[in-house]
Amino acid sequence: METPERFTHRLDQYDAWQRETIRRHGWALQAVLGDEDGPPFVYTVGLTGFDHPELILFATTQATAATVLNDLGELVRAGRRLRPGEQIRLRSGGVHMLTFPESAEWLFAANDLYRLPGEPPVPALLVVPADELAPSPGADLPCFFCS
Repeated sequence: METPERFTHRLDQYDAWQRETIRRHGWALQAVLGDEDGPPFVYTVGLTGFDHPELILFATTQATAATVLNDLGELVRAGRRLRPGEQIRLRSGGVHMLTFPESAEWLFAANDLYRLPGEPPVPALLVVPADELAPSPGADLPCFFCS
């Protein structure tokens, strides 16, 4: 059984990785495994620093979601503002952007890092495939905190 001290240590390591990834690349990706209550999803943490909504993509492999979200993140880094209702063609397929008003319930890491006390949750956009996305190679990683 894991001790509270060990869990705190692992949490600190994860937070350090996330902050360093955001510093180096502009954003990090947070993967959440699916279970009986919901599908897997991946979301960005750091696009808020570009004054842009975070992005969330459901029900794909982590590798495919990473390809899509990183390609969209590069558009944001280049100065593009993604908007609800917009359709974007990426190398892995087309996606639609929709408003995602429930970021407080889904984007925990982004809200922990960027939400100011007493302020609304960070804005987010739901990324919805327009058709079948081309799969990216790579296995889904296990939960960092579940071992």
